[in-house]
Amino acid sequence: MTIRPNSALAVVDLYLARGRLRADLAMQGFTRVSDVFNNAPGEFIGASMRMASPADDTGVVRRELVVRLRDVRLVRPIEEQAAVGELGAHRERLSTRVVIDLDDWQVTGDVHPVDRVPWLDFAMAVRNRFISVSNASVRFVGVAEPLECDYLLVNGARISAVYEVT
Repeated sequence: MTIRPNSALAVVDLYLARGRLRADLAMQGFTRVSDVFNNAPGEFIGASMRMASPADDTGVVRRELVVRLRDVRLVRPIEEQAAVGELGAHRERLSTRVVIDLDDWQVTGDVHPVDRVPWLDFAMAVRNRFISVSNASVRFVGVAEPLECDYLLVNGARISAVYEVT
């Protein structure tokens, strides 16, 4: 997902082992959420959360949030404004439907590699990156209904299996 160039924040849902956090993520000059995660300088990423507060006139106060990148399973950008794509950011890619197992979770969706590569090479290349998955369905252990979303990021460090579906 590409964020407006003049937007300093992106709203994202961060899925961790024990739940979901909605956070405002500073874009740090990047236009894509995946670039923010894939270029984080350390093992943590900072964001802020909106919390209800009766002491504030707006009823909302921002709290600083720090999350260990390796503990993030999925990142789901929340589109609150229409994004404007950059023409230079578009590259022709293949679309392949895959199933990705992450711990106790299973993501089915489309990945878009630039070239056709063996899945072992793909898994090795993305092991320290957040990869884009479109048209995704996420099944969580103990949750009857899957999470359906147009776009999300999967933490390559959390992948335990990946395979193509037809």
